[in-house]
Amino acid sequence: TSVRIYKTKNINLRIAGLQNGEATVKLFTLLGKQVLAKSFIANGTKNIALPNLASGIYIVKLENKAGSLSKKIILE
Repeated sequence: TSVRIYKTKNINLRIAGLQNGEATVKLFTLLGKQVLAKSFIANGTKNIALPNLASGIYIVKLENKAGSLSKKIILE
């Protein structure tokens, strides 16, 4: 419930407050095109390197055993 998703500069996506276990993060454009998919083992905080993306608004979808969370981020 206290999961935070935010960008650090424009090169990393930081996900904090994760429960231990498997998780998947996906990044979508506003048009629905998937531009990133990454699975990992969560242990509290995870940094994910972002690919070279155009400036704009993106939707981050995080899924784990506790459920799913979507959040909007802005890349400049």
